[in-house]
Amino acid sequence: MSIFLAVVAFFMAFGALWFTSEVARRLDRRGRATLKPDLAPMQESLRHAEKQIRELAHGLDAAERQIRALNARSGVLESDVQASSGGVKRPETSLSTLDILRGAQRFYPSETYKN
Repeated sequence: MSIFLAVVAFFMAFGALWFTSEVARRLDRRGRATLKPDLAPMQESLRHAEKQIRELAHGLDAAERQIRALNARSGVLESDVQASSGGVKRPETSLSTLDILRGAQRFYPSETYKN
């Protein structure tokens, strides 16, 4: 009887060791258990995409600042040209480059693609 109990205890100890090693293997660096380890590549690509979006947003902000500076400088130059040409005024468009970048003119698909 004691041999049977020893064998059962031996298997229980190995089972507990296996269970503990599986739990330790599924912990990430911060000590949280990862539920689905197959999602790690997708999470990494998501982080990479978010980083690219942040970089593009910073680039767009810099482009907007440059466009504003160019519009201000061209306004000054136009006023100088108008003053020197005797006040002949060019018709202004209601849409600036900055408006186009921000999406002032939206694209609406034709009726064919509506549900």
